[in-house]
Amino acid sequence: MFGYLDIDKGTLEDGQRGLWQTFMCGLCFSTKKLYGNFPRMFITNDVNFFNVLFHSILGCDVEIEHSRCFSHPFKKQTVLRQTELIDRLATANVLLTYWNIYDDTIDGGSFSKKTALKAFSRAYNRAKRNFSALNDMLATRYGELREMETSGVDGIDRIAHAFAQLSEDFATLVLQEYATDHVKTLCYNLGKWIYLIDALDDAEKDLRKKEYNPFVTHYGAKSFDELKSQRDELQFEMFAVLNRVASAYNDLNLQKYTCLLDNVVYKSIRNKTNDILHKYTDFVGE
Repeated sequence: MFGYLDIDKGTLEDGQRGLWQTFMCGLCFSTKKLYGNFPRMFITNDVNFFNVLFHSILGCDVEIEHSRCFSHPFKKQTVLRQTELIDRLATANVLLTYWNIYDDTIDGGSFSKKTALKAFSRAYNRAKRNFSALNDMLATRYGELREMETSGVDGIDRIAHAFAQLSEDFATLVLQEYATDHVKTLCYNLGKWIYLIDALDDAEKDLRKKEYNPFVTHYGAKSFDELKSQRDELQFEMFAVLNRVASAYNDLNLQKYTCLLDNVVYKSIRNKTNDILHKYTDFVGE
């Protein structure tokens, strides 16, 4: 379900792409310091987006340092100097990864998923101790999602609310008193978009495997062609959420790292939505 909040690299300058990578490397080095090397392979673009966003919300002037990385051993990388915020986000990434993999294994995940979950247990147990409030929230929200998906609930907004609330709660727990109403609204709608774009992307596979999908259930589609015929409604649903994301983001009036944040909010996630909707443009009877 993760990986959708990413920059549109082709529309950024080299230095801007480098800034994104600097934030990412900061998460990576913090993860190594706190949890070892294995969890570094699971750092997501989504958490890095929140890394940039939260630094902007707090008005942080980040400090950089140069360190060697195991993936580039002969050249020092520009990384963010470790701070409490970066460490907290590194911990959050471990917890989010664990619960995402756990959710997949409950759904009959592959051997590789089950192996990854087992290998993740040591880092997860440490992260759970470091940020127990976040772990408890994730357990609750994923449990709500699993219960609704298992029961085959019909209601796109209803089931997306659980993941949207997870995203809002995540921001509240990490930012604490700095999580204003505008921040909560932005993160809520980003979470809703992540859940729905993942469902839209997976609909054809879910139909083939006879697995739950909120769009398939809502429209009673028996085939992907049937779901394709609802393209206009699907597009309206997705862009209504994106417009709420943009509105909440505008209300924040952020000043730092906006080259990256604007790129994600105004370009990347809209382009990603259009790319996935493109699979729905050719249907029987069109």
